[in-house]
Amino acid sequence: MLTLTFTLLLLIVSGYMLKSIVKPKKFPPGPSWYPFFGCSNVVQNMSKKYGSQWKGLSMLAKEYSTQVLGLKLGRDLVIVVYGDSNIRHVFTETEFEGRPDNFFLRLRCLGKRAGITFTDGPVWREHRQFTVKHLRNVGFGKTLMEKEIQNEMNSILGYIERNNNKPINPKNVLPSAVMNVLWKYVAGETIREDRLKTMLDLFNARSKAFSMAGSWLMLIPWCRFFFPNLSGYSLINKLNQQISDIIEEAIKKHKCNAVEGNDFIYSFLEEINKNKQTYTEEQLKTICLDLLIAGSQTTSNVLEFALLTVLRNQVIQQKIYDEIIHVLGNKEPCWTDSSRLTYTSAFLLEVQRYYTIVPLAGPRRVLDDTMIDGYLIPKETTVLISVGDLHFDPEIWDNPRAFQPERFIDERGILKNSNHMYPFGLGRRRCPGDSLAKSFIFITFVGILQKYKVDCSNGILPTDEPTIGLISAPKPYTIDFVLRK
Repeated sequence: MLTLTFTLLLLIVSGYMLKSIVKPKKFPPGPSWYPFFGCSNVVQNMSKKYGSQWKGLSMLAKEYSTQVLGLKLGRDLVIVVYGDSNIRHVFTETEFEGRPDNFFLRLRCLGKRAGITFTDGPVWREHRQFTVKHLRNVGFGKTLMEKEIQNEMNSILGYIERNNNKPINPKNVLPSAVMNVLWKYVAGETIREDRLKTMLDLFNARSKAFSMAGSWLMLIPWCRFFFPNLSGYSLINKLNQQISDIIEEAIKKHKCNAVEGNDFIYSFLEEINKNKQTYTEEQLKTICLDLLIAGSQTTSNVLEFALLTVLRNQVIQQKIYDEIIHVLGNKEPCWTDSSRLTYTSAFLLEVQRYYTIVPLAGPRRVLDDTMIDGYLIPKETTVLISVGDLHFDPEIWDNPRAFQPERFIDERGILKNSNHMYPFGLGRRRCPGDSLAKSFIFITFVGILQKYKVDCSNGILPTDEPTIGLISAPKPYTIDFVLRK
């Protein structure tokens, strides 16, 4: 009897292991799979070798000569799509609208499947539409927002003036300015300076913790019970609680009507009174988190790359300054000036191409069996979108490894927007904060260069090699801001 039981157990385990390494019919090419881990080890080794998961996966796709790379990470089927037609297809087609539901992504959303970034289905559609509509109702994306951005730009200029006797790290001032504009529309007020610094420190630490913990908690989430510190779980939980406390404090103030005016939190609390089934405080907290994450680091990182680029290339900086003075003089910049400052706008587009802030977008979840590039993609497969490779595709861009703002200016000297640029995504999941990001980047960059020359602080040019984790960021650097005469 014991022998029979052992034999049956052995057959079951062997069958499971065999099934786990057999690829589905017509699945995209990629590395071989091993029991329990799939090809996770291959992906981790390539990521380590090339400095980031994005670059590691890109090299794997080249190795297998494919525009759709097929993987299995732990128990999950994963594909990575390359090429403009495939990327556009995933961004716009409804079968790719889903989001994966796993422990790691729930941990990102304060432990629940909530918010609007990592949810899908009817509630996601309703709440995303509600969020966009009510942010606009309180002035987001309108002239009023532009005035808030100009106020923050002047605060940045004031900070530079007060600290102009020493080198300045742009990271000390840019993220907080973006956060203040965003929080004004979410919570009706700017954030106290000490609280703002705490929040930004939390987001930076949280981003690093997620980068560190990703492979552990995605592949073997149960490891948190045995290695809570080593896996990063304890740190992420602690950071989540601190961020949750900050957002809860803002909601509490609104419940007491302690914030003047109207804002998104007031709108959502009012909706809770009408519809308690899907409108909850947990959902409100997570949407607030989604908005803060989406707006703070990505926008400021573009600006940091822009300042780094003109620091390293004084010829480009002088050309931008000459255009600003010729077109605007000393007039305060606004978003409508972007069409007149052709070279400056082309420069900022090139920054977003050359330093793709989110080189590996997603993840998406396939809602039904579907085909892409001739391959069969099973339902529930996770999809990653290699926007970074698209921005360097030699079939689309002439000399893509060169930094050339002129590629965005046509033969008539008019700015042209490329159809192959996806800094904010595309389709129904396009970033809802793109109007803030574009306006903030343009107005702040022009305002700084209008008044200050960006110069090297120690005689050594900082590297332009980015640090690539969940998002791309420049390595820390400092600037001497020299007041223009």
